[in-house]
Amino acid sequence: MRKEFFNTKNQKTGLYMINCGYEDCIDHFIAYPQIRKYYLIHYVTKGSGYYEVKNQKHFVKEGDIFIIYPYELISYYSPDPLNTWSFCWIGFSGEDAPQYAALAGLTDYTRTVKNQDFYISVKQCLDYIIEMEQKRSMISQFRLTATIMTCLFAISDKKHPRTERSAEYVDRAVRYVEYNYMNGITTKDVATHLSLDRTHFYRIFKECQGVSPEQYIVEYRVKKAKELLRFTQYSISEIATYVGVRDVYYFSKMFKRIARITPTKYRNEQKKNKEQI
Repeated sequence: MRKEFFNTKNQKTGLYMINCGYEDCIDHFIAYPQIRKYYLIHYVTKGSGYYEVKNQKHFVKEGDIFIIYPYELISYYSPDPLNTWSFCWIGFSGEDAPQYAALAGLTDYTRTVKNQDFYISVKQCLDYIIEMEQKRSMISQFRLTATIMTCLFAISDKKHPRTERSAEYVDRAVRYVEYNYMNGITTKDVATHLSLDRTHFYRIFKECQGVSPEQYIVEYRVKKAKELLRFTQYSISEIATYVGVRDVYYFSKMFKRIARITPTKYRNEQKKNKEQI
């Protein structure tokens, strides 16, 4: 079974998708020596095979990736019909492609990856493409580029320090939350504002802040709610609305989970503390 998408509508931006796909080989598979002008990354989802470049043969198995760099002659195959393999892939190019490849720590030809996020991202992208084609709707080039970013992050060398670009995105996210928490924003809204894939945004935010974006938004709302409880006479229902939560019951539950006390008890305690001073 083979699913493949060729992006014929790409707009030649700084980073854009060439193709992506998945193949579950039912027999021995051979990709004959070929030179490509773009990056092509495969992730082995089942079985094993060989990848040859510069007269060197690399054995790859389930959980490994092998990277085809631009303008290099390569071939890959699984010669044993009794040991078939499956893999997914993504191809990308653009002026910024070498920079993103470097940020992901792509310097070798093969690497073992300890998660299936690359496969999951490609699968979700293919599902999205199929859905759009069935609806005869336009496929979002932004969505395709976001998939590239997610895939690169999934296989990135975690030994590399956090990039300044990631830190910049997180700083912008924090500012966006501070200015918009009262509007009922979600993690998806923040990621959309930053033009980032939600999964990729979640990872870089948690890496930088130590908590998930959802948790950060909730904690910030509770922080602002405490200020309103201390310094205003607004009702609990009004305060819930002012910090972006329309359901007062959910607000009280959220507040208690973070503050370990109900909003009413918190207000009463703060009032007592003021009277004792």
